[in-house]
Amino acid sequence: DGGFQAVASSVFADLLGQWEPVSEGCIFQWVEQLRGALRPALEEVASVAVARLVERDELLAAAFAEAESTAEAARQSGGRGGFTFLPANPQYGQRRRHFEELSFDSGNAVEIRHGEPIVDRKSTFIAHAARVVNEGQVQWALREMLSDKKVAVATHNMFAYRYMDEARGVQVADNDDDGEDGAGSKLAQLLSMVGCEGVFVMVSRWYGGIQLGADRFKHINRAASLILDDAGWSCRGSKASVG
Repeated sequence: DGGFQAVASSVFADLLGQWEPVSEGCIFQWVEQLRGALRPALEEVASVAVARLVERDELLAAAFAEAESTAEAARQSGGRGGFTFLPANPQYGQRRRHFEELSFDSGNAVEIRHGEPIVDRKSTFIAHAARVVNEGQVQWALREMLSDKKVAVATHNMFAYRYMDEARGVQVADNDDDGEDGAGSKLAQLLSMVGCEGVFVMVSRWYGGIQLGADRFKHINRAASLILDDAGWSCRGSKASVG
């Protein structure tokens, strides 16, 4: 905190000006003077920190309520006309997503798997995955994942998918960073590297306030790798299934 640093610097400057090496009790006097001078600054820092935590909790509560309201309205309408998902953290690069009616079509429903959390310095990463063979299933899976109240308020929900369009004889693939620059393309590279076909994978990250640098990509890839391997959808998976 800039204010605290300024107070501390001023106090140390005063103490150095008063320094007398042979004076008895000099260290004790320093400690007492530091304690008295820094206490107000420390209390102010603590007060600001508490206020920020309260503000964050209020924002999260509002985001939870909005996500629940939006999802409930979409369910009640049966998806008629589609609906627009409003991200909880647009300040981190998340954007609105509009879902068409096909994302509510029960004929596009697929099973969704959820991985175990990976936690590092208060950030949490959880992967979700599903088998898909067409765009309808991709949209259904994405909408269903974002309908989860916890997932809906994640700081980022990056994803990638690929499947073979049998009718056209071409492979369809895409990815999205959701504000975490480069994360979507890394997930796409992972799907290619481990030989996944007909798979949609998404990794949710809840930012804990401490920047992780390149480690965040390691956790994103690890979370995705674990769920794909466990399901047997990758060439190195324990089950090595394609169904």
